[in-house]
Amino acid sequence: MKESPRENSNYLKPYSLKPTPIPDGFVLVQDTREQRPLFARIPKGLTVCSTTLTRGDYSVKGFEDKICFERKSMDLWPYCSSEREKTVKKMLQFKSMEFVGLIIELKEHEIYQFQQYSRVHPEVIRGALISFAVRYGVHIYMGSRENCARYLLDHAVKFYNIKKEV
Repeated sequence: MKESPRENSNYLKPYSLKPTPIPDGFVLVQDTREQRPLFARIPKGLTVCSTTLTRGDYSVKGFEDKICFERKSMDLWPYCSSEREKTVKKMLQFKSMEFVGLIIELKEHEIYQFQQYSRVHPEVIRGALISFAVRYGVHIYMGSRENCARYLLDHAVKFYNIKKEV
């Protein structure tokens, strides 16, 4: 008798994703103003260089005008509220790019909670993030630092591979 998927012990174990394969020639660009780099440990085979980026905090060498990743954590609340005018100007610049990721190094329940000092209502943050996604085409990802690093690398490498196919 054939074993059902529920009886197979592999289905019960958490799966660890494999590291992103880094293609030859791929270089991740990190903005020089990035104060706390996303990668605590640089993955094997990954080259990271620092330069001043005009858009975003991370990009791919040779495609800086086509792909970028903006990174936020505790600075998300002003980004979505008191600095909204400045943020909208950035978003308008992002519209000309092929891929823009907004990486938020926080869990969803941390993002949508009342802020004691800024007093920004969670619905303001929610509305801003929805607007960034729908109006400006920004891909939003939120999670732990490790998961944000994997998201960035997975998407940057895929973008690079697609561009190199042409």
